[in-house]
Amino acid sequence: MESASQPNGRSFSSWKGWIYNFAFFLNGLLIFLLLFENRFVVPVWMQSLGRMHPLVLHFPLVVLMLYSFWILIIEKKESSKWNETLADTLLLIGIVTAAIAAFSGFVLSQESGYEKDAIFWHKWLGIIISVASIFWYSFQKYLPPWKIPAKVISVSLLVMLLVGGHLGGNITHGEDFLTAPMQLAVVENDKVTFEEANVYTDLVEPILEQKCISCHNAQKSKGNLQMQTKELFAKGGKEGTPWDTTKADLGVLLTRVHLPLDDKKHMPPRGKAPLTDDEIALLEAWIKGGSRFDEMVKSVSPQNPIYSYAQNVLAGSEAEEKYDFSAASPDKIKELNSTYRLIKSVAAESPALAVNFYNRANFKSEDIAALAPLKEQIIAMDLSKMPVKDEDLKTISQFTELRKLILNFTDITGSALPELKKLTKLKSLSISGTKVKLPQIQALSEIPALKNVYVWNTDLTKQEMLALKKSSKISYETGFAGDTVVLNLNPPIIENEDPVLSENTLISMKHQIPGTVIRYSLDGKEPDSTTSTVYNKPFPVDKNTKLIAKAFKKGWYGSKPVEKFFFKSTFHPDSVRLITKADLKYPAQGNKTLNDGIKSDNSTSSGKWLGYRDQDLQAYLYFKKPVKAQSVTISMLRNVGGYIFPPTRIEVWGGNDEKRMKLLKVLTPKMPDKTTPNSENMVFDFDFPSQEISCLKVIAKPLAKLPAWHPGKGEKAWVFMDEVFVN
Repeated sequence: MESASQPNGRSFSSWKGWIYNFAFFLNGLLIFLLLFENRFVVPVWMQSLGRMHPLVLHFPLVVLMLYSFWILIIEKKESSKWNETLADTLLLIGIVTAAIAAFSGFVLSQESGYEKDAIFWHKWLGIIISVASIFWYSFQKYLPPWKIPAKVISVSLLVMLLVGGHLGGNITHGEDFLTAPMQLAVVENDKVTFEEANVYTDLVEPILEQKCISCHNAQKSKGNLQMQTKELFAKGGKEGTPWDTTKADLGVLLTRVHLPLDDKKHMPPRGKAPLTDDEIALLEAWIKGGSRFDEMVKSVSPQNPIYSYAQNVLAGSEAEEKYDFSAASPDKIKELNSTYRLIKSVAAESPALAVNFYNRANFKSEDIAALAPLKEQIIAMDLSKMPVKDEDLKTISQFTELRKLILNFTDITGSALPELKKLTKLKSLSISGTKVKLPQIQALSEIPALKNVYVWNTDLTKQEMLALKKSSKISYETGFAGDTVVLNLNPPIIENEDPVLSENTLISMKHQIPGTVIRYSLDGKEPDSTTSTVYNKPFPVDKNTKLIAKAFKKGWYGSKPVEKFFFKSTFHPDSVRLITKADLKYPAQGNKTLNDGIKSDNSTSSGKWLGYRDQDLQAYLYFKKPVKAQSVTISMLRNVGGYIFPPTRIEVWGGNDEKRMKLLKVLTPKMPDKTTPNSENMVFDFDFPSQEISCLKVIAKPLAKLPAWHPGKGEKAWVFMDEVFVN
């Protein structure tokens, strides 16, 4: 094959000629399309080419920058640093990749979701860089690298590459992408305190900035939704306002968040960090609370998820404080961490530790004392809802490095509150929902560093609360907005943490505010203030039961209902075998999942749900000795926004072994409609004549096509199951 020839008259190998001609063709086609841009419609097959733009754009950036820097360091013709053949190849690679990147970028820019003004300069700079680089290659003969014109071109190309790259970063990652770390450093150094924090500005908005705004900004507004200001966020996009409290799923924002990770409409999209369960709970609570932009964190009830999220995120000044103690042994921290006590660092590279306690039923006073080896490092301790007694405050007072102590809804009466005077560094104390008295609280003024005390839902009268607020030294948060405000009671506390009841377990409830009446129902109906059963003492249940309870008191609004489903489990299967394997995304604990006695919450990411989509869920449950059973209960999940629907058919088979089985019962669950609440733990009961059984078989068939009203219409639904109970 004959060699090709460049415009400058030099001959070069055929492969270089093909590459040069291809780049020249792409640039010519690009200029032609620019002239007729208003009439150009991207064909479907070409859209994939446009979406290759993020994959190829980095290559010409690196190659052309490398070539430009090389030109700048050449001082003379005889320089040993210069290799003409290698330089020629490097620039050739740069021009063809620049042409591909510019062409794919132009095609991508024709898609919806990009603001024309925002991408104008990025698009034109990309085209100019592509055209300029091919002209440079064509006229290398007249632009030797040791001469001033070549160096001027190198500097100009570097500037265009940097500016074009920055503008591209603004489109994909948000405005001022390159300078964001410096801005973040300023924000970190001026971290807002819990008392000054605004719910939207300091909690919600940072989540949107980290997880959402890169796709919803002035440069790139997917779905015509922009989030960079409150006004634009509230305005919404082509699907309307992002939230709607009249809908079961609270609107499109949370619907997209709850979709399966592999769904193309899931937000954030695949490849970007998804929202955590805590972040989703925060957004849900903010939307349910009215989506207010002016709400302050300190005005939120301690039972609100916003409050607990703020306590974890807004560390006050602890993260910035310099500590004079050394870090604890990682092995000791690991040793003292458990499933009911979490010890973690308050900030990266900080020796300070924070402790959170969980599981009220298993809590013992010794669990606090056991932390003594870390008392030099623990600066924050959260004992909310734990059965902490007055005598435990003496133990707590030994942790003299404490800056924050949370005792909300514990069993303290306040008689030992003076013990906390030993905590000379304590800045924040929360004793909401306890039985403390005014003199005991006032004595806290002797703690030199104490700045904030939270006393929601205590026995203090309005006059006593007003007296506290007059204190000039300590800020007391009482939760009252004024004398005419009627407050909602907090829901009752159901003390049974384990929803699986053994034979003699009693159900217990309590409320922290004296004089409160707890009324409950076991028939699925919401209790009222006059006819529903009054709770007086713990009571037993002898079957699967849905408990709904509310609190009532004169002068207060009734509480929101609290509900919990309790499962009765008489016969425990000795083993389980999954006939069909769960989907790799939701394997839970495999065979053990259906008989481990561990109920999952409604979170799809709990790791406790078996998920099936492409095949039926089929499982065998075995008993070493025959049991005389008359019912089977299956626990499943419905999450409409997450494509998790009830099965279309559930079968329960029983017999002496796998080969001798008979159909005991079949259920065809009702499918959700537009009005169905988004997420709920479903329970399916199968009653049949009492008989001896050594082996059970369960089959659940997923819905093949989601209904037309669903965002994923026509796609397969998921089936989620976590437990099977036999009685």
